[in-house]
Amino acid sequence: MADLLKYLSEKNIEIGARVPDFLLVDGSGEKLRLSDLKGSPAVLYFYPKDSSSGCTVEACEFRDVYQDFKQLDCPVYGISPDDHEAHDAFSKEHDLPFNLCVDPEKRMIDDYGVMGQYQLTEQESPGFKANGWPVDEEDRVLLLVRSTFLIDKDGLLMHKWMNVSPLGHASSVRDQLKKSFKFDIAF
Repeated sequence: MADLLKYLSEKNIEIGARVPDFLLVDGSGEKLRLSDLKGSPAVLYFYPKDSSSGCTVEACEFRDVYQDFKQLDCPVYGISPDDHEAHDAFSKEHDLPFNLCVDPEKRMIDDYGVMGQYQLTEQESPGFKANGWPVDEEDRVLLLVRSTFLIDKDGLLMHKWMNVSPLGHASSVRDQLKKSFKFDIAF
């Protein structure tokens, strides 16, 4: 797996802080803003590319535990730089029950600080080049960093995961959401 060298943005949202507002467009062309989520928690997960192996694992794991999120009134939104056509094909192929969204101006990607520069191995570089990724002469590539933000009903950051491994990640997010709900109920 490619090594993350650095994040391209110095932005870092702290736990308990209000997350930056955003404008996303879902698969049906509907606009989604932070204010639209008010009143329930939400999962915003960023992933590099539709149909890539790691992104498929992550999306399918969110699909497999989606009913748990739904029972907690917590929508899940996948966000990547891909276009609607790629999202639609990916969603249909894997029967994803949640929205995949486009960040048309890449503002949210910047505001959430989830772009990074990766160092590829000699073995990885040809595959990235063959798939159209702009790999530089030192085998570095710019990619969206697999990251997840769990926000509460008021738009505050409850938890975040940065540069995550896709295997088992959705269950970790679900478990954190359940813990957060128990904590809220206790007071």
